[in-house]
Amino acid sequence: MGRFFIMGIATVAALGGFIYGVDSGIIATTLGHDTFKLYMYGPPKINTALSGAVVSVYNAGQAIGSLSTGAIADWISRKWTIFVAAVFAIIGTAIQAGAMNIGMLIAGRAIGGIACGQLLSVVPIYIAEISPPTERGFLVGLQGMAIAIGFCAANWIGYGSSFAKGDSQWRIPLAMQIPGALCLAIGVCFVPYTPRWLVQKDRVEDASRVLSIFHGDDDLVDQELVQIREQIQLEKLQSQVSWLAALRQLFSRHYLRRTATATFILAMTQLSGSSVIQNFQNIFYATVGFEGQQALLISGVYGLMGVIGQAFYLLVVADRWPRARTLSIGSVVLAVLLAVCMALSAVYGSADNASLDGARGAIAFIFIYSAAYAVFFNGTVWVVCSELFPHFLRSRGIAISVFLHSLVAIVLSQITPVALAQVGWRYYSLFIATNLLAGLIYFFFLPETAGKSLEEVGELFGDVLATDHIGNIDVAAKAGAVELEEIGNNRSSQSRSKA
Repeated sequence: MGRFFIMGIATVAALGGFIYGVDSGIIATTLGHDTFKLYMYGPPKINTALSGAVVSVYNAGQAIGSLSTGAIADWISRKWTIFVAAVFAIIGTAIQAGAMNIGMLIAGRAIGGIACGQLLSVVPIYIAEISPPTERGFLVGLQGMAIAIGFCAANWIGYGSSFAKGDSQWRIPLAMQIPGALCLAIGVCFVPYTPRWLVQKDRVEDASRVLSIFHGDDDLVDQELVQIREQIQLEKLQSQVSWLAALRQLFSRHYLRRTATATFILAMTQLSGSSVIQNFQNIFYATVGFEGQQALLISGVYGLMGVIGQAFYLLVVADRWPRARTLSIGSVVLAVLLAVCMALSAVYGSADNASLDGARGAIAFIFIYSAAYAVFFNGTVWVVCSELFPHFLRSRGIAISVFLHSLVAIVLSQITPVALAQVGWRYYSLFIATNLLAGLIYFFFLPETAGKSLEEVGELFGDVLATDHIGNIDVAAKAGAVELEEIGNNRSSQSRSKA
């Protein structure tokens, strides 16, 4: 019963990934509709500066949203931070769908970006903190599946909307960002707080009740509660949790490796080439003769390949393959696929080419790339990043990582159109190099975290486990142990009274 309950609440939280997938993917098809360009830009139907602003402001919103998450998630809880982000997503979508001018649309995209920055930061934390160590890869990976489904849905929504008439062609797709956000806002009201956050707020009895639902075994509940309580008490002795103090800790000698690792992993989700291919694939399709509804249909298939790859991750990879090896091998696989795409594009990547077989081959390898990225990265990166930090730094650490991830996205969104116009297929070489570099770093420097509790992961980076040094914990931790004994006695009394 507990396993299915955990899976259910993880699925609700993972809707945050679906919102991100739809929000990020829908704008690519929106910008391609002639009705949108005529309404927003006038008869010329082109304004590269404004188009760039629509994309960039969304990434800027993500950066702002991620930084706001750290303090909010520790203050009002991970659960209600997700709710706040869902509300922001609804407001931003409403502004976008009802936009009367380009300024209103940009404002809506900025608010939507803030919402997605918050969701990317807090959802993996929430799921990781409710997950048992042996299933954390699968459960946090649900967010990756939701992102893949969101991207796929955005592509097919864009294709379906091409058959509509007038402004409905772009207003309806933009409005389709609301259902996922509304479901999340309602659903998250019924999920529990994470036990670690409850213990941090000295609500030990509430944490015990949540763990009882998860495990159903009183001995397991007491064992995990003791470990969580003592570790958080030890962390409280080490640091205060204000933003300034957290930043000092994150970039201190002791925690710098973890901060650098998390930021590198999330930055590589952009520098792997995935976002460039996702956002600018229509430009490539046009160069080999596929435009309009045909290009949108190909985009839909591309998104579907990501869902297939993510399903393979959940069924085969999650919690079965070592995380570090998954990332290192995956980086090499992506580099090889990009090298093939670059070679095919160099030979066949032009619309006036007599034979389209090579162009179709390049598109096929882009499809394989989409599936491979989902298998090796789409879920794994969020699992690993959610495991790296101790509880008192987890929300801030993820927030900083998502912030830098967004900054890289902003840079790529600005330089990619120019690079594609100036160097064409040679642009692939940048991502081939970054993937190979990342593979080496993952292989030699990323420790293996699979199967370990969040507290035990800290040992890999030199943390002291509170359970190994109970005699050195201050009076508050010892008082916590007495409190746990009282909770156990109360539980026994309640059981006898029920009997």
